[in-house]
Amino acid sequence: MRWRWSWPIANMVVCAACAGWAAEPPAPSPTTSDQVRRLLDNEYYKVNLNVRARIELADFESLESSQAYTIRTLLGVGSKPFHGLSGYAELQNVLAIDGDQYFDAVEEPTGQTPIADPDDTDLHQLFVRYQNPTLWGADATVGRQRMALDDHRFIGDVAWRQNEQVFDAVRASTSLGVEHLSLLYGYIDYVTRIFANQGPPALRNFRSDSHLLRIGYDAWPTARIAAFAYLLDFENSPGNSSNSYGLRVTGAQPLTAPWALSYAASYAAQTDAANNPVDYVAHYVAAEGGASYQGIGGVALGYELLGSDDGEARFVTPLSTAHKFNGWADAFLDNGGPNGLQDLYGSVTPQLPWGMKSGFIYHRFWSDEGSDSLGWELDAILQRAFGPYVTVLTKFAYFDGRTEPLPDRWRAWFEASFVF
Repeated sequence: MRWRWSWPIANMVVCAACAGWAAEPPAPSPTTSDQVRRLLDNEYYKVNLNVRARIELADFESLESSQAYTIRTLLGVGSKPFHGLSGYAELQNVLAIDGDQYFDAVEEPTGQTPIADPDDTDLHQLFVRYQNPTLWGADATVGRQRMALDDHRFIGDVAWRQNEQVFDAVRASTSLGVEHLSLLYGYIDYVTRIFANQGPPALRNFRSDSHLLRIGYDAWPTARIAAFAYLLDFENSPGNSSNSYGLRVTGAQPLTAPWALSYAASYAAQTDAANNPVDYVAHYVAAEGGASYQGIGGVALGYELLGSDDGEARFVTPLSTAHKFNGWADAFLDNGGPNGLQDLYGSVTPQLPWGMKSGFIYHRFWSDEGSDSLGWELDAILQRAFGPYVTVLTKFAYFDGRTEPLPDRWRAWFEASFVF
């Protein structure tokens, strides 16, 4: 019997094939990476992982060199907001591969150059947060937390060091229903500093009874204004207890493309507070202006004054990210000592190919009291991101001192970090 092809059968075959083509393909099975991602970040919580491996080399003229090989790990988990309420917990571990290769600033002096990254395992953050944009932008956080205000000059987290600075604090902000307005109040009960509460008393954590007040208004891109009062009282460090009242203005002005200008200016007056044994008044001034050209890079010129009161006391910033200011060689972490500090600097930030970022900064230093020359410094940085999670960085600082207490010094860093 011969099989005969008929149009009805052909139509059925063609229509079935068309139906198969028109139907949506089955959803692909989730890959292992997708499953892991959903396990770490979903509608209920998110896991954060930050691993930073670093080599820091340092040498002071009068000391032996140091080599620190450290790995810092932050592991945290935070709940997603439920009716505006969320929580976060984070552990920190700093591991030194060979602690004998450097002086970590908290052990007994070894004759080596200090690198302030001691071994530590600690509860880094633990807080509850409430956010409600419809209630005058209410935002309140209670517990151990990071805190950084404006440019970190007065309140910062010292994120450059492997042990970051965190605060046991209450922080609340609101707009009071006024567009572009922000009001912030903070109370600090305890400060966990970068030395992991080890070493001599001057390096220990602060027992605090401090208040932070800040008012900001950012209606104009050419002039964002902030007024602040930072009232610091440290039971175990009375010499750092102070009241600072100040004003900061920042802005940017686009010019004919591709040019743009930016600036920042700050002023503050400071007096002794609480049980500070010195009666003083000191002033702070900072100003910086910059210009950038799209595709080429930018330049900036700046000046900072940390004033002195006749050589008896200087303007103090005990909660700042001090490494960010006055040179990366860390020659002036004490803000110049009783005679204060003046810092005139210029920077160049060329835009490089292959996604690399770079910067070069030159500083000249003088004391405030007496205007004595203190030396100069050259800093350089080069970094590149590889995808969304990995960044590599190299950084260098050389300080040439002009007075006996300020020896020549240099520092170099090589670092790789993974952030999820």
